[in-house]
Amino acid sequence: MDTHPDDLTDMERRLAAWQPAADGLDADCLMFAAGRASVRGRVAWPVLAACLALLAAGLGAWGVAERHERQALAQLIRGPYAPAPAPLTSEPPSSPEPPSPYSVLASHRVLERGLDAWPGPALGPQSPPEAERSILRARQIDALLGS
Repeated sequence: MDTHPDDLTDMERRLAAWQPAADGLDADCLMFAAGRASVRGRVAWPVLAACLALLAAGLGAWGVAERHERQALAQLIRGPYAPAPAPLTSEPPSSPEPPSPYSVLASHRVLERGLDAWPGPALGPQSPPEAERSILRARQIDALLGS
């Protein structure tokens, strides 16, 4: 292929004839200078990394503080006199008092014996009828006014 075609103008021929000067040209120095020029903002990356490290440390400290607060709240909810949870054993703990007649265990025992052994409702002291009148119900404005 012809590097200088004949249909070029005078200016195009002069431009095509130009060759770069090879004297004083060092490729290693050129690449080194280009690398240094590409790192103009070398302060930004360390500052950004330091900010992210501080953020991570702050979030970690906040998480530890929140965990301690949660544990303190759980201890407060349990109360100072709450018994420690009993270890799981294969046999149930012995109880000095019998189970309630309405407990699941008592209900299961009654069902094994039959429905006739089911205990009747516990009869307690009856409240007087005046107690029913003193309870405020919806739309009882007369009770509030005393009339």
